[in-house]
Amino acid sequence: MTRGPGGALLALLIAGCAVPQRPAVVSAPAPVGQRVEAITAAARRSEREPDAQVRAELAADAQREAQACLAVEPRAAGCLYGHALALGLDARAHPARAGESLARMLTDLADAEAVDPGYDEAGPARVRALVLVRAPGWPLGPGDPAAGVAAARRAVSLRPQYPPNLLALAEALARTGETLAAHEAYGRAREAALARPASSDREEWLSEANRALQQ
Repeated sequence: MTRGPGGALLALLIAGCAVPQRPAVVSAPAPVGQRVEAITAAARRSEREPDAQVRAELAADAQREAQACLAVEPRAAGCLYGHALALGLDARAHPARAGESLARMLTDLADAEAVDPGYDEAGPARVRALVLVRAPGWPLGPGDPAAGVAAARRAVSLRPQYPPNLLALAEALARTGETLAAHEAYGRAREAALARPASSDREEWLSEANRALQQ
């Protein structure tokens, strides 16, 4: 099944972020990390939410958190990264403007990577890779699988044992037709996940790697 740009983007937000789950988005003044956690919590809730209106409200909540963060620390990697994730939710909630949201998301991710490439286990490069791989190409969107491979390689070079980085690289390689290299990367992702303590994230990473390796 082919994913639309918004749906694919939400999936990468969930799989590609290391921030732990939170029960709800908060609005009170908070440090950068807490605001990014709130945005990620909105993404997790949105993934499970069938009501389009509620998804739109979650996207708006995430945007408020991101804007509040940027208002205080406009060049902080966490604020730029959080705003990128919020734009991802906006792309899913409002498909008509998904192309614009994705383009702005890539700009924020590039800025975040320039400030702190290692933020969220190399999150800016990892999420950038998945956007480039999953988004439609020109003229419908900013998709560029070859550039996605380059971004994924940057993430892996920074955090080579973080499973989502290896999964992103594997997906990018598969998308560009490098089947053997993709299979190897999925194997490395599985090994890296097995080395992690038991958790719901670990199970998700293992499941993704195992599905790909069985194909």
